[in-house]
Amino acid sequence: MKKLIPLLIIALLFSNVNAQIAKTQVVQLSASAGSTDGVTLKWPQENFTGTFKIFKRASQSNEDWGAEIASVPGNLNTFTDASVKQGQAFEYLVAKNNGSANIALGYIYVGNRFEPKVQKKGIILLIDQNILQPLTTELETLKTDLAAENYSITEIIVERTEKVTEIKQKITQAYDAATLKPACLFIIGKVAVPYSGNYSVNGDAPPPDGHIEGSGNHTGAWPADVYYGIFDDESFADKWVNCTTGNLTRNHNIPGDGKWDQTKLPATPSLEIGRVDLSNMTTFNKSDTVLLKAYFKRNHQWRTGAWKVRERALIDNNFASLNLASTGYANFPTLVGQDSVFDNLDYFPAQKNGSFLWSYGCGAGSFTSCSGVGNTANFVNDSFENVFTILAGSYFGDWDIANNFLRAPLASKSLASFWGGIPKWYVHHMALGDRLGKGTLISQTNEGFYFTGNFNASQRSMHIALMGDPTLRQRNLPPVKTLSAVSANKQVSLNWNSAGAGQKYHVYIYDSLNSMFQRVSKSLINDTFFTDKGNHYTGNYTYAVFAAADETCASGSYLNLGGGAFATVNHINGLQGFRFEPIAKVYPNPVKAGEALTIAFANLPFNDYILDWYDLSGKYLGSNQPKQNNPIAPMLQPGCYLLKITANDLQFVQRMVIY
Repeated sequence: MKKLIPLLIIALLFSNVNAQIAKTQVVQLSASAGSTDGVTLKWPQENFTGTFKIFKRASQSNEDWGAEIASVPGNLNTFTDASVKQGQAFEYLVAKNNGSANIALGYIYVGNRFEPKVQKKGIILLIDQNILQPLTTELETLKTDLAAENYSITEIIVERTEKVTEIKQKITQAYDAATLKPACLFIIGKVAVPYSGNYSVNGDAPPPDGHIEGSGNHTGAWPADVYYGIFDDESFADKWVNCTTGNLTRNHNIPGDGKWDQTKLPATPSLEIGRVDLSNMTTFNKSDTVLLKAYFKRNHQWRTGAWKVRERALIDNNFASLNLASTGYANFPTLVGQDSVFDNLDYFPAQKNGSFLWSYGCGAGSFTSCSGVGNTANFVNDSFENVFTILAGSYFGDWDIANNFLRAPLASKSLASFWGGIPKWYVHHMALGDRLGKGTLISQTNEGFYFTGNFNASQRSMHIALMGDPTLRQRNLPPVKTLSAVSANKQVSLNWNSAGAGQKYHVYIYDSLNSMFQRVSKSLINDTFFTDKGNHYTGNYTYAVFAAADETCASGSYLNLGGGAFATVNHINGLQGFRFEPIAKVYPNPVKAGEALTIAFANLPFNDYILDWYDLSGKYLGSNQPKQNNPIAPMLQPGCYLLKITANDLQFVQRMVIY
């Protein structure tokens, strides 16, 4: 492998303006959803003599595209998948094929009124002790916002002098102690930066930006926040790498210096990680405390729907002969639509005429500049407003340095920034409501399921990092506040305060078996009150009310939920024998009338059981005795029902949706 590495090295020094590699390597995808079932994929029309091969991933947890589901002639630019039901979402790969090879690829996550699961999530806030007091208000606001978004928060406060190994131990202990395992790690302030890698022409891989010995000397170890999310500590060593060829001593890596040997991820991270560290951004003439206050003010405005920007994207590609900008071309059409992606405008001048949701800029770089885009000072003095920023060029991907170009957008008017293209990043799931951290983790661990770009062997490297809040989403609604719940007459009455003029809502009840909230409101609610007539088993129940909207977007349609309010009620005089308990799981849910169900008991080997079906008022609708563990969902009208399962002397209920 080492003999081949020099052939991969590309230094980011110049560009051939006669080529547009980044654009030609991508099938730019968008999609629409049918009024009932089905979704339609679309890409730019072109006269192509080959075909577009369509693949569809059955499960987000299984990296297997399977066999192609369709082949579309090259003179067509749409494909309709009529099999997608309302409430579903699937990921597609479209491969532009000339008969012997795929010459362009596109990925999109498409929904038809897709309804994401409402699950409680864990997050660790890793906070710099120095900012704890001056940012008391901002941090409390952040925690309030996260709680409204159904996050369970663990705080870790660290001193600036603590070593990365000491901090890692605290993170590991918090993770192990948590009943609900955290999904995210948000690093706030000047927290110790892990370094890792043997980036060298004689090492495990060249520097990601290509500046090997004799060509910039950007060698040795680079910042590696992903270390904090990998709990297999035996995979990390500080014993063998001895690389001191880098121009800066902070990149030197020698045995026993506290910098890790690993260049590639030794194991899969367990956390989606983002960092907001605005220290040493002296060009802004403001302290890191002042810059952080401004950042978290914007953060609150964005995640509560108060900050509005135009849903469009900007690409300023000054590396036309390289494929770096394909990160923008691949993601942006799925996020804002093909007609809202602009690649013929200059980066900062374009933003004088209005805001952008996303931006991409690349060019020959230094720690503080990007040719054809600008420098760190431009983020201070010029018009700049976009929420999500992607940048690529030499040096600023090594971000732990004063006035770093990659961190500069966060000190100006952005909420997230990452080095996209070295390797390629994939954040297209955000179109249907996923958080930015998911795309971060996908991009860090991608070995080839998505096209990596094959740029300087940079895929699955320790350097891949997010500057910004990993919990950010693309669209946000105002949060619901002050929910009350009262049980009387075998039903629960809920009341809450308005989230905003014209806002609509959905009501959920907590399902402890699946560790998620099940929706009890059949359709969006215009009022600020609701009565649950489900007549549940006597006991305590947690309800949630979320601001909600049916969104139509460039990747189909989905249910968007804002921040929620929560309330626990002691339900009295309920039906005896009806209970929600972590005993069994019934799936799929929702299920189509007449289709097979699977009953999975938790640690209980039941073979014989009876299913009784009820409507939400408790009216009995019928029974069936399962055969060979594949009971059939009854032929009921679409809606929400109660399924009582009787096994031996146990009875319990799961809410089921039939369509």
